[in-house]
Amino acid sequence: MGGGLGITKLYRFKAILSSREDRYIYLEKPVRIDEIEFRPISSRKNKIEVLFTVEVDSDEEAKITAEKFTDNLCTAVLLSTNIAVNVNSIDVVEIQEIRKSDSGRTKTITIHEIITPKDEVSVGLGLSEPHIKSIIEIAEKVRSFNELINRFFRWYRWALLEKDPIDRFTKLWIALEIWTGYKGYKSGKESEMTKMTNAMMNECGFSKKEAEEMYKTRCALFHSGTYNKALNKLSQLEKCLENIVRRIRQTVCQ
Repeated sequence: MGGGLGITKLYRFKAILSSREDRYIYLEKPVRIDEIEFRPISSRKNKIEVLFTVEVDSDEEAKITAEKFTDNLCTAVLLSTNIAVNVNSIDVVEIQEIRKSDSGRTKTITIHEIITPKDEVSVGLGLSEPHIKSIIEIAEKVRSFNELINRFFRWYRWALLEKDPIDRFTKLWIALEIWTGYKGYKSGKESEMTKMTNAMMNECGFSKKEAEEMYKTRCALFHSGTYNKALNKLSQLEKCLENIVRRIRQTVCQ
């Protein structure tokens, strides 16, 4: 008789990634790289489907691993294409149990299967197979990012996806604050204004006057709701964050 069983599970996930309707990535046909498959969604050009497999022992671990993978993938897409994408949904489409006996025999059983297709002048970037290979390679490097860098990229992606300019300014500022914390500008006894002024001078190339004006604009928006200056400063803040991301991209993609 065969001894004990070692059981692991293979979870097949389907994630829907979406970008803005006026700036998006798209696929002309499905592309499969190893166990990762990218599919176009015919009804919406700014959405793509990604299927991938996670091998873990529990449902909770599968959920955490899948969310981390898709978050890394979104960052990789941004670094590769300069287009922000967001995760609309992550669903399990299949679960398989792999049962290994002490004798070395393996048996795979499908224990859960759900297939539920969903129906779901701009600039679109078509992704080719080599481009997708590059994105997957970048996603592997993103796995080693510090958690603060991952949070920075989440807020930066959310800012790029935001159409309202004031909300975009707010999200860009939060991303900048996270980045300055990661770079160590938040330590010390100086005032918050001094810390952020120094950070913007070093990270954004602002003059002292420009950095101080940007910080005052942030305070006016966050503390009293005054947004006129934020509208005028938005493009400058966008360029600051673009420069930070460009430096990260050069390091990751070299």
